[in-house]
Amino acid sequence: MASLTVDSSLAADDPVQLFEQRRRELARSKRAMNLLFLALFAAAVVASVYVSRFYPERLASGLPRIFEYFGTIMPNLELDKLFLPRGDNGKAVPGSIAYWYSDFWTYLRLIAETVAMALTATILGAVAAFLLCFPASRNLAPNSVVYHLSRRFMEICRGVPEILYALIFVFAIGIGPLAGVIAIAIHSAGALGKLFSEVNENASMRPVEGIRGVGGNWFEEMRYGVVPQVLPNFASYTLLRFEINVRSSSIVGFVGAGGIGQELNRVISLYSDDRVVAVLLMIVVLVTLIDVFSERLRLAFIGKENFR
Repeated sequence: MASLTVDSSLAADDPVQLFEQRRRELARSKRAMNLLFLALFAAAVVASVYVSRFYPERLASGLPRIFEYFGTIMPNLELDKLFLPRGDNGKAVPGSIAYWYSDFWTYLRLIAETVAMALTATILGAVAAFLLCFPASRNLAPNSVVYHLSRRFMEICRGVPEILYALIFVFAIGIGPLAGVIAIAIHSAGALGKLFSEVNENASMRPVEGIRGVGGNWFEEMRYGVVPQVLPNFASYTLLRFEINVRSSSIVGFVGAGGIGQELNRVISLYSDDRVVAVLLMIVVLVTLIDVFSERLRLAFIGKENFR
């Protein structure tokens, strides 16, 4: 007992021993928390496997059926008729590409409509996110009330799937692209607002403090102290969201919100299996082209020298 008292007094008197003791306590606490999180993660994985029935035997039996399905929806193309044009009567020859893509110009018009929907929704969503992200940033919000209100509003915007928003607006304003644009814009505002606010929270506060020191107001602090730092990241996230919104525009069409998705829903409903592949191929090509274009635009905006 006397020895323990002496050791405690030495630890209290010796800063090095006190530091080491505190470090060991923190290490033990961190190790215990890591073990707890690991146990919770393992329990969550086990529960997820059980609920989703993610069993190897089910995968082994189900994967071959994917190839069976693709076998049923592939077009019946014949090599000797592949590139034959339409006949004198204006009809395409069965087995040719012209017959498979007999509605090509309809698909192309709907593809253009889909891109226009995605572009409009992205612009509207990015503008709303830009206005919301500054009060939704913990280090930039004027006060805690504005911060929490902005955060909760963005959570509502992105917490509801686009297709549900589209269903609501189709009911409210009717079938057509407008419902899809509004639905995607609302979801984009919430998603981009969260990303933008996280970029803001990583920005340096020194320019803001300098502007505040010379009498600048909150809007001037944001305009001159934060925006020049975060604008390249904002542009990068907006371009990424545009690519996502092109795919979303294809999905909301299933509930009548316009775009190529509406045609895809029609051909699926009519069991026109080969037309399903035709539409899907055009969507894949569209997303690939937009991805390449977005990458080029992002490099032009940020500058290739930043990647060297």
